[in-house]
Amino acid sequence: MLRPVIDAVDALVVVLSADCSLWLWNRRCEGTSGVPLVGAAGKPLWEVMRLRPNLRARAQEAFDRLIAGDEHSVEFRSQWLRKDGRRARVTWTARLVAWGDGTRFVVATGTETTRGPQVARDIAETESRFETLLEVLPDPVIVHQNGRVVFANRAAVEMYGARSQEQLIGLSVIEFVSPDHRGFVLGRMARMLGAGESVPMVEERHLRLDGSTFDVEVVAAPVNFGGRPAITVVAREITARKGTEAALRASEARVRAVFDQSSLGMLLVDREGRSVEHNAAYTRLLGYDAEELSRLTVSDYTHPADVIPSRNRLADLFAERNDGYVTEKRYIAKDGREIWARVHVSPVRDGSGPPRFAVGTVEDITERKILEGQLRESSKMEALGQLAGGIAHDFNNVLTVVNGMAELLADSLEGDERAADAIAIREAGLRAADLTSQLNAFARRTKGSTQPVDLNRRIAEMVPMLRRLLGEDMDFTTRLDASVGNVEADPSQLDQVVMNLVVNGRDAMPGGGALVLSTHAVASDGSTRGGVGESWARLEITDTGHGMEPEILEHIFEPFFTTKGKGKGTGLGLATVYRIVHEMGGHVWAESEVGVGSRFIVELPLCGERPPVPDAKTSQPAPAGRASGTILLVEDDLTVRELCKRALKAEGYSVHVAGPREAIELAETIGRDLDLLLTDVVMPEFDGPTIAAALRSRRQELRVLFMSGYPRDREEELTGAAAQGTLLSKPFKPRELCEAVRAALARPLPQN
Repeated sequence: MLRPVIDAVDALVVVLSADCSLWLWNRRCEGTSGVPLVGAAGKPLWEVMRLRPNLRARAQEAFDRLIAGDEHSVEFRSQWLRKDGRRARVTWTARLVAWGDGTRFVVATGTETTRGPQVARDIAETESRFETLLEVLPDPVIVHQNGRVVFANRAAVEMYGARSQEQLIGLSVIEFVSPDHRGFVLGRMARMLGAGESVPMVEERHLRLDGSTFDVEVVAAPVNFGGRPAITVVAREITARKGTEAALRASEARVRAVFDQSSLGMLLVDREGRSVEHNAAYTRLLGYDAEELSRLTVSDYTHPADVIPSRNRLADLFAERNDGYVTEKRYIAKDGREIWARVHVSPVRDGSGPPRFAVGTVEDITERKILEGQLRESSKMEALGQLAGGIAHDFNNVLTVVNGMAELLADSLEGDERAADAIAIREAGLRAADLTSQLNAFARRTKGSTQPVDLNRRIAEMVPMLRRLLGEDMDFTTRLDASVGNVEADPSQLDQVVMNLVVNGRDAMPGGGALVLSTHAVASDGSTRGGVGESWARLEITDTGHGMEPEILEHIFEPFFTTKGKGKGTGLGLATVYRIVHEMGGHVWAESEVGVGSRFIVELPLCGERPPVPDAKTSQPAPAGRASGTILLVEDDLTVRELCKRALKAEGYSVHVAGPREAIELAETIGRDLDLLLTDVVMPEFDGPTIAAALRSRRQELRVLFMSGYPRDREEELTGAAAQGTLLSKPFKPRELCEAVRAALARPLPQN
């Protein structure tokens, strides 16, 4: 931009750097000297001018005063070697100019004094060319003397809303400035005229002639105009740009508000994973304050198992191997909590270049992960329960025969030394029956028969038995909170929960130790596993055993998982506890520290009802004696059928046996003499409840006794109006079978 201006001047014009090196000279210099700028630029001025020593010393002295700021302008003389070989004297006037960015340079104009009257004509032509140049400049230019406009170009006329240049000439320049800016502008004008130097660019608010305001950028410098001091003002309207900047700031403010007020955690990180920006939700999620986060990288609070995958994905983003990603990962909060989060990460670029930052949104999905884990656990438990129940059902049929036949054999060999073998078989069968009972407890698919139970009273009644179970080398203490009310539970299942947990604590202390059983009443406020506002009874069993590592603790409630030695545990005890507690609407979990011990916590819902009072008039079983009656025995397993038939016949009953397909036809043959239907529940083609319903549709008074390998299998059918029978669980002894049959025959007849 400077070159066309100095080329338009009909005088010698050179532009020097502060070290006196030639930067620019105009076309007049090139034409007069015959030396093009490309051959002279960068050389010391004195070398280009070829000054004599005496002239060079005076010129250098004047130049040094100018650079030091001692004078605003200096003059010096030199000889000018023209291209035609003639020498001419040149008088130079130099001024120091400061650019807006702090750059300083010197502008020197020279006049060949040997030209005489031509100088005046050249000056006049130069002024004319300057006015022409100012007139065609696109930026508004105003020259004012003593505060009054003496020149305004066409662009200034348009910007200030005048009809012509004449309308602006003579007006006070301060009237173009908004009142709130006038004091500042007057101060700048005074400093400029006093120092004789230009001032840096500033922003001002100006007025059009119609009174409307607009924003401008202003550059001003002192000049000579018509032989007198004046100020040249170049103003550029920036109203549109200011509006754009204001809109941009408003947009940035909205984005910042969304960033800060978002319920999702948000952060901006550099390629090292260090936080550049983060919102309040992110600090709340992790528990670190802003200063702490600024000193940490994301890897510092990422779960150790997720650090390397997380770091690799971020590196791939900055290497442009991916354009963002979504992942689920774990963080470790400041207080040690493990937080699951769903993280969306995207690159942040300046233009089309490589990513400078990465922005991430972090959604806390810890609760969802817990629920998913519970669902997986529930599905797994359900599948394993079905498997365990099926195994137990079939195994119970086998055990019924083994144990029953062993008992019959032992009775028949009484007094014979071979009776000991039969007794050993029976005892082994009973141990196997204990295992199937645990499988059955684990396999229950329906909620047990719950009722209000006084938790403290139930535990207190178990204490003597628990003390015998623990042995004398255990320090056993109970701490029962009297404020604990009744819980909704199955009494027998509750006993099994307490027993299993106490036995588990005992086995964790093979060398002896202390075991504490305590109860508390709690209202859920987030410290319990239940819903907020619900009331719970908490049962805790604490031992001083060897404790468990986290990887062991994670699996203790899984079926068949055990840390006990071979033959010392089935791995079903805690799995059974887990299922029973959840069936009763409760929660169970464990806390443990290696070398300190373990604590198992059970929470059960409290209820306001009172426990049922035992009926004192409950009928006693009929005295034993020779039995009589006709029984239809329906069983698809031939060995179980044969065992039951032998036991009942020995007791004195008339027994008719059939498979499920022949049962109804045989019942018709027996007719009114039939007293009891004894049937298995689960059989192919026709199950027990179906057979019972068919027979009772013809004869309502028929008594029914069911046998089943599932403790509460098909409960809705067994308790329905079509069945109204009692249940005998397999495996059973012959004596237990006979007592159940006697009790069933002694029941009052079913009512129509």
